[in-house]
Amino acid sequence: MPYLPYEEPGITTILSLTSFLLLLNGVRYILDRLLYCGIIGEILIGVIWGLPVGGTAWLTKGMQETIQALGYLGLIGLVFEGGLTTNLALLRKTAYMSISVATIGLLMPIALSFILLVLPFSSSSGAAYPSPLAGFSAGASLCSTSLGTTFAILSSAGMQQTRVGVVLVGAAMMDDVVGLVMVNIVTTLGEGGTGGWSIARPIVASFGLLLVTLALAPFVLSPVWRWTIAHVRSTRDPNAEETTGPLQQTVKRLTSRIPHLNFILATAVLIIFVTIAAFIDASVLFAAFIAGGVVSFLWGRNQDQDEIVQRDGPSVMYEQYFKSVMDCILVPFFFASIGFSIPITDMFQGSIVWKGIVYSILMTIAKGLVSLAIYYEYFSKWLRTKKKPIIARITRHIPLRPISRPHPDTSRVEAETEQITSSPPHTIALLVGFAMIARGEIGFLIASLSQSSGTLTLKKMDGPDTQGSGEEIFLVIVWAVVLCTIVGPVGVGIIVRRLRQRDPAAYRGWL
Repeated sequence: MPYLPYEEPGITTILSLTSFLLLLNGVRYILDRLLYCGIIGEILIGVIWGLPVGGTAWLTKGMQETIQALGYLGLIGLVFEGGLTTNLALLRKTAYMSISVATIGLLMPIALSFILLVLPFSSSSGAAYPSPLAGFSAGASLCSTSLGTTFAILSSAGMQQTRVGVVLVGAAMMDDVVGLVMVNIVTTLGEGGTGGWSIARPIVASFGLLLVTLALAPFVLSPVWRWTIAHVRSTRDPNAEETTGPLQQTVKRLTSRIPHLNFILATAVLIIFVTIAAFIDASVLFAAFIAGGVVSFLWGRNQDQDEIVQRDGPSVMYEQYFKSVMDCILVPFFFASIGFSIPITDMFQGSIVWKGIVYSILMTIAKGLVSLAIYYEYFSKWLRTKKKPIIARITRHIPLRPISRPHPDTSRVEAETEQITSSPPHTIALLVGFAMIARGEIGFLIASLSQSSGTLTLKKMDGPDTQGSGEEIFLVIVWAVVLCTIVGPVGVGIIVRRLRQRDPAAYRGWL
């Protein structure tokens, strides 16, 4: 049959979808008001309405697959919003901090995952232990932070434009790219291959796309965007000079007939970048972030020259066209689809539960160690300020010929000194640590690939041969992913509530 016959959905389907949508939004609203962690409620609703609970799903498998696909559209849109609203100048200044946070957060989970090698698991021939390959695969599943969860946390807390928010965005983006690399590493190792290019291709393609965009944006994209905006302005402004060329006349007629042109241009940029990333095996989410940054950059280049562009900025465009459907449908679908992926009925076995909790604690500590980057910056500045008085005492009595020079900006220096001489930023360090703990979709993806590719293997203590399917190791990894995805947003919500109750001046330079 070459077509799909139209059939009226039954009342069960109507009530299931209606209750699903209403509960997703209602539970998120309540938890956001309490602890800024509404995504936890959406994940739990996904667990209840999906396949895992009770063996009977309130949503059919086809519906869940559709919700999963629409949810991924919501994830792309969420990352695109991050690119639109992120302060790109501040992102460039804090790149070193983002790299430090991402590096610690990537290496420590892999290192601590080798502790799994001492935990016994049941197999057909008795107790066996995970192989080093299984330990690495487990660490690869837990090394990447959930990009969607990070953006959702920052959005609900209103911290996208703060320094700590920009640091987290940069670190999460790097995690996403490395997560793709881990997917290829696990797949290649499971097939018994050692090809270097297949492993390195995602990171080369992703950063190659970034470099090409940085080269083209000011010299190619910006003139084209400025030229288009100039003709759009001429169609709206009656006092604008009349264009005489045939090409200008054609563009003027076309643009005057296209409604919602700002939305169309911004969406076209997003689609182009995502499509290119998919074809070159780069990170689709990284490309969506770059697309948002490009749109924000191009809009900013013209905002001082055009009142229309300044009035209809990228944030206004997103609020008008994207935000309602994103907040109420697509983003809730994404977090609910994470709940669909949790095999809840298989996880509650005695030997699995305690191992899963122990491994979850290890992975929470591993990601929480990213806080060391915050303390390192604080104490490095503190040591530099301690050295300045010593140099001043040595040079105080050296006669110098007075030279007329402009007075430095003492207010900036005093503010920096006040920030450094204050107490260490414990709350900010905890905030960064908890924000990086959530794993989410990328953890489930790598864990599933690890199991299907055969890298979660067991072996005897003294035997070289691997054995077993690694089902128990997979469930232990799922436990860690689930608990970390819950603990991270809850911890951030508690810390944000504490920050809102204290004087913002105590966190100058971060918020």
